[in-house]
Amino acid sequence: MKKVLIVGGTGVISYAVVNEAIKQNIKVTCINRGRSKNQKLPSDVEVIIADYHNRTQIEYALKGRFFDCVVDVLCYTEKDIEYSVSLFKDKCDQYMFFSSCAVYNKGKGDYVCTEESPLVNPVWQYSIDKVRSEHKLIELSKTYSLNYTIVRPAVTYGNTRIPYGITPPYGYHGTLIQRIIHHKPIILWDNGEALSTITRVEDFAVGLVGLIGNKMAYNEIFHIVGDERHSWSEVIDLLGEILNEKPEFLSLTKEQLAFELPDRKGEILGGRGISQLLDNRKIKTVVPSFKTNIPLKEGLRMTVDYYLANGYLNGVDYSFDGDWDRIVKKYAPSNKSKGFIDYLHNATLKDRFRYYAALYKKTLAVSLLYKIKRVIKKMRFRE
Repeated sequence: MKKVLIVGGTGVISYAVVNEAIKQNIKVTCINRGRSKNQKLPSDVEVIIADYHNRTQIEYALKGRFFDCVVDVLCYTEKDIEYSVSLFKDKCDQYMFFSSCAVYNKGKGDYVCTEESPLVNPVWQYSIDKVRSEHKLIELSKTYSLNYTIVRPAVTYGNTRIPYGITPPYGYHGTLIQRIIHHKPIILWDNGEALSTITRVEDFAVGLVGLIGNKMAYNEIFHIVGDERHSWSEVIDLLGEILNEKPEFLSLTKEQLAFELPDRKGEILGGRGISQLLDNRKIKTVVPSFKTNIPLKEGLRMTVDYYLANGYLNGVDYSFDGDWDRIVKKYAPSNKSKGFIDYLHNATLKDRFRYYAALYKKTLAVSLLYKIKRVIKKMRFRE
């Protein structure tokens, strides 16, 4: 029986990987802090409850252990890769790194990317960091004679994630559902025309698990992306169809949206605002069972049903809701604002504060409060 160690296991993608590995009779061990509220690991998974960044704790827990493959989904920078490889280089035959299809320089989004296409989207730090991480992994793998596999997902989605370009945090995507139901505008950029390859996580997991212990995957890079390409406007139209509601839209240019959401500027201008066309022939050659089994409409219905069955999970992100209402108010002043809505009939005073703080964040007083909050956050991070 193959043995795999997964760092995490309760995230949108990694949870699907855990379940697919079990289905394929692979012994799964997860390093996890045990804090996830939305998705609990299956009972036949061995869980090492530990802080991944506590080196002493992890080394003690893994003493004398060896796995066919270690899958680390928590690496984003060169420093993360250095730490992870130093922990696991003697603990596995294959080390798997989650990179991203964001690594490509997509130009105008008018060509299909293969695994050999030009790298680095210079306007998106996430892309820059992932490329540097890939290079660092390849360098370290040569140093330690470690077999690596790099996987590059594109836009993925599952029970807690709606595959839309700009969303609240996972677990709060019911906010989009509620905006559609209450006929609040959904913000598009460039009329939502950019295309993206969108893959349900259960399908993604088939591809990834097929690479575990597969010698054809050693020291190789793979797109794990499905066969479907959809525009962002199509995603929302399908969501509206599922909800039996006609979505209302406000379309800006991607430059306008990036101006309004400066923290997501790189993601908008370098990622979601440009079509991403991807070739998946390589993964299909190595894992013949990989394909799109769950089309987007079916997958979106699964997501909506999950939110409805689980009380909208973490609830509504009122900061996100207020921020979108702020943008609508600015660019479509004739739109009749519905203002604050207690969508789930459980909004707190704090929720109201977050909504109005976001709605008026461009005013001098609220802008100052946001700046103070960012400074405090940076100070805490440095500590």
